[in-house]
Amino acid sequence: FFFNEPATTGIYTRSLVGSVRCVQETGINAEYMGILMGKEKKIIQNKPFSRRKEEANKDSVKKRIEKGGRAKRFSSVLHVDTKAIKNKERRKDIIYRQKMENRRAKKLQKLKEKQIRTEQGEDALPKKVPRTIENLRVKDETYINEEDPEVAKEEEIDEFADYFKEKRTPKLLVTTCRRPKKKLFSFLKELQQAIPEFLYYPRKNFHIKKIIELATKREFTDVLVFGDRANKPSTLILTHLPKGPTATFRITNVVLNKQIFHHANPTGHMPELILNNFDTRIGHRIGRMLAALFPQQPDFVGRRVVTLHNQRDFIFFRHHRYMFNEDGTKANLQEIGPRFTLRLLSLQHGTFDTSSGEYEWIYRPDMYTSRRKFYLQLFFFLKLSLIHI
Repeated sequence: FFFNEPATTGIYTRSLVGSVRCVQETGINAEYMGILMGKEKKIIQNKPFSRRKEEANKDSVKKRIEKGGRAKRFSSVLHVDTKAIKNKERRKDIIYRQKMENRRAKKLQKLKEKQIRTEQGEDALPKKVPRTIENLRVKDETYINEEDPEVAKEEEIDEFADYFKEKRTPKLLVTTCRRPKKKLFSFLKELQQAIPEFLYYPRKNFHIKKIIELATKREFTDVLVFGDRANKPSTLILTHLPKGPTATFRITNVVLNKQIFHHANPTGHMPELILNNFDTRIGHRIGRMLAALFPQQPDFVGRRVVTLHNQRDFIFFRHHRYMFNEDGTKANLQEIGPRFTLRLLSLQHGTFDTSSGEYEWIYRPDMYTSRRKFYLQLFFFLKLSLIHI
């Protein structure tokens, strides 16, 4: 009888024994439906969903705290020792009840904390530190304290001392593998805009050792050899002249300027440099090696900054332009590009020599069996451990 009537109202049903929702009830169908279901007619006012939800959840936190959370169907079983229960089904049931009771207790504690923060402010309770790989990592014995006099003496006589004493300015010779692809040249073209004093020479058929000899005679400070694989930049061999060291990196996640949404265009100003989280012996050495690629006198008018951020032994390269707000308390960033990621594969003492070279550090797959062990960064974050502007 009900289904023969014209559908003059909005009624939604899943079955005759299910729930009925009547919206803007104006016809007789709701009465027939109420008789068929054996229930009284219930009319829901046509209010916005957000308003109905707000009214339904009003003071819900206080009510649940007063009642102690949801109604407990079981008595407390937290004190029960499940190892002493021999019956398998009984033991599984007790374990399940313990999990549910712990879950309810945690949920109730979160509701209490939420109420305190709502009434007294966000600073009423101390913020909890999440358990992440960064704050659970294994402490490295080779951590460097910048105030250590031994480290300061080593820095005065190492291979990069002349650069930091401003006796030498960076002069980079950049080349590629013997048969480079088009995408590698596009990457180098944008990298040249981020790193000043960048001079490209075709590789032709010269060996890397021969290139290093020629660069040393012409007073270059560094040699960068880029390689590609599968039509993508893949490797970087960086040699500091004249006495080394030599580092080999793997390049991944290359994103060019045109692929970055709302990117900025580079200018000819010298960029500032930020090195972050190079805290161990190897990390400190790599940080000084990368810092020697940039000039020590940036142009602050250009508001360009290059960031080399080390996290979990991955070095992230970013290039931005910044602008401070009127108060000078915050800065807005606009990425220029390119962006890519470096992973250290080896660090060799002296210049490039694959036959008889002495390696200070070399990557092995078994070194990273533990996810909490890293070699370039300390077991907790030190904000801007090395900063060079």
